[in-house]
Amino acid sequence: MLDPRPVRQICHGTEWRESDPDTLLEVNGPVPHRSWSVRTTIAGETIRPGDDIQQRLSRLDYFLLMFPPSQLTLMHLLMNEEIQKINTFTPATHQAMTKGELLKIFGVIILCTKFEFGNRASLWSRTAKLKYIPAPCFGDTSMSRTRFDLLFRCLRFSYPPAFRPIGMAHETFRWMLVDDFVDSFNKMKPEAGCEVQNAADGESGVILRLKIVKTELEAREDDGLTLGTRVAKYLVEQWARTDRIVCGDSFFASVATAKELKSMGLRFIGVVKNASSHYPMTWLSSLELSNRGDHKGLVHLDTDGNPDMMAFVWVDRERRYFISNCSSLVEGDPHVRNRWRQGDDLEAGPRREELTVPTPKVCNIYYDTCAAIDQNNRHRQDNLQIERKIETKNWATRVGTTILGMCIVDAWLVYKGATGTSETQSEFYSWLAEELIDNSYDKDPIWRSTGSVTEASPPQHLFDSRTGAGRSAIQAHLTPTKRKRKVKGVIMQNQFYQSQCVVCASKFKGQKRKGFKSSFLCSICNDESLDSTAAESKVWLCHSKYGRNCFAEHMAACHSSQYSLASTLVHVSNFEVFSLLQ
Repeated sequence: MLDPRPVRQICHGTEWRESDPDTLLEVNGPVPHRSWSVRTTIAGETIRPGDDIQQRLSRLDYFLLMFPPSQLTLMHLLMNEEIQKINTFTPATHQAMTKGELLKIFGVIILCTKFEFGNRASLWSRTAKLKYIPAPCFGDTSMSRTRFDLLFRCLRFSYPPAFRPIGMAHETFRWMLVDDFVDSFNKMKPEAGCEVQNAADGESGVILRLKIVKTELEAREDDGLTLGTRVAKYLVEQWARTDRIVCGDSFFASVATAKELKSMGLRFIGVVKNASSHYPMTWLSSLELSNRGDHKGLVHLDTDGNPDMMAFVWVDRERRYFISNCSSLVEGDPHVRNRWRQGDDLEAGPRREELTVPTPKVCNIYYDTCAAIDQNNRHRQDNLQIERKIETKNWATRVGTTILGMCIVDAWLVYKGATGTSETQSEFYSWLAEELIDNSYDKDPIWRSTGSVTEASPPQHLFDSRTGAGRSAIQAHLTPTKRKRKVKGVIMQNQFYQSQCVVCASKFKGQKRKGFKSSFLCSICNDESLDSTAAESKVWLCHSKYGRNCFAEHMAACHSSQYSLASTLVHVSNFEVFSLLQ
C-alpha cells in the first residue's frame, strides 16, 4: 500500500519536499566548532578559555575589558555637567568627579547588594543595630554618604533628549503600564523594566549586543520584513559572512529569518510558534508521532536542487517545530532527565528513574545555546541584584544600571572561563567591589597585564582626545583605519575600509591610472581632522611595506617640522571584545 502522505507541500509559494535521506545530510555543509575568545589591545593578546590560569589580569581588568572605555569617558563628561548645574543653582560647591571616582561608585553600588537595608543612609552608620551583625561602615570606602547621594543623583549613561521623543509616553504612565503588566499578565518576569532584545555568545554566555525597544514606531517600518527578522539582522550584522550559527527563540524564528541570515553568511536554528508564514506547520502538526524523541522533517531546495533549509517537528513533552539552514537530523546525544516515578505498588515509595529522550543533532546545538541569555539575566537579577537593592524611579537610571549589571556579569563569565577559578559568583562580586573602590585609575590610567602601575601620570598626547583610547604610537606615523568595509549595507568584519592615496592621486592626476588605495592614515592629519568619520576629510597614504614612499613624501611636503618618528608602544586599559557566536 502506498504512503498516503504527500511528498510535496507548498506553503505561501514556498515548496517543501519530504526526503529523509536529505535530512540526514548537513544542510549547506558542516560548520566547524569555534570557541569564544577575547582580544585585548595589550600587544594584540587573545584570551581564550583557560588562558589566564595564573590570573595575570585582575578582576578590575576583566571589568574594564567588558565595560566600553568610550562609555566611561561619556559618563564622566555628562555627570560633571550635572554637577556643574547643581553648583550653579545652589550655594554649595561640589567638586568635579574623576574617572577613578566613577569606578568607585560602581564598587559602592556592588557593595550595597551585599547588605539588607531599608534606608540607604543606614549603610554609612557605624552603630550596629544587632549584637552579632556588624555595622556596614561604608564611610571606610572614602566616599561619604553625601557624596554618593550627589553622584548617584547625577548618574547619567547617555545624552538625555531636550524634548520627549514622539511616541514615548509620560514616565509615570510608562511605569504604571510596566508594573501592571508584570503583576497581572506576566508574573514569570522577575523585574519591571523596558524590553531589551539581546544577542549572546552561546558558549560563554557573554552578551554581545543589545537593542532597547523605545517606541512602537520601530515595529511599523515597512521594509517587507517581520519585526523579529529585522531585529535579528540588527543584532548579528557585525558577524556577517562568518558562517556562524545563530539560535533564536520564537520571537525571531521564521522562514524569512532563515533566508535573510543565510544571505548575510550566517546559519540559523529557531523554534517556530506564531510566525508560520511559508512554514509547513499544518502538515507537520498532522503527523502521528507517539513517542518522545520521534521527529520528521521536510527540506527546501535551492535553484541548484540542493537542500538549503529544513523544517521539522520533534516530540518531547510536546511537539516543537524547528526551522534550520544548518546541521541535520542524524541522532545526537540523548537528553537525559532524572524523574521520580510511582510504581505499581501504591504502598511503596516513589523511585528515581532515568528518562532518556532521543535527540537529533540539530536540537543538541539549539538547546546547548538557547538558554545563554536567560542564564545571564538570572545571574544579574538573582545573584548580583543591583535592580532589586538599588531602587530608583528614574527610567533612564534603571535601564543604565541594568546594562551596567550585564557588564559585571559578563566580566564574571569571562573571568571564570579564562582562569578556571573555583571562587563563587558572589565572591567574585565582593572582590570586584573592593578593587573598584580601591582603584588607582586617576593616578595611572595605564593598566598593564601584570597589574603593576607607575607613579607618574602619562602625558595626554598618549591618548586620543576624541575617544580616550590609548595610542599604539606617538608623533607622526601611519595609523590603520578603524572603519570596516561595507558590501550592500553589510559590514565586513574582516576587511578594512580603503580609499585613494593622496600622493598617488597627485602623481597620476589626469591619467587613466588612478594610483593605489590604502587603509592607512597620516596620524597628524587624522588628529587635526574635525570630521572623524567622513572619508573625504582623511589623508590616506600607502604603507612603506608595499615599496612606496608616499608617507615620506607627504611628511616632507606637509609636516617637514615633524620628521621625528616614534614607535613607542603604550599598553592601556582599553579592550575590544571579539567574542564568537556558537
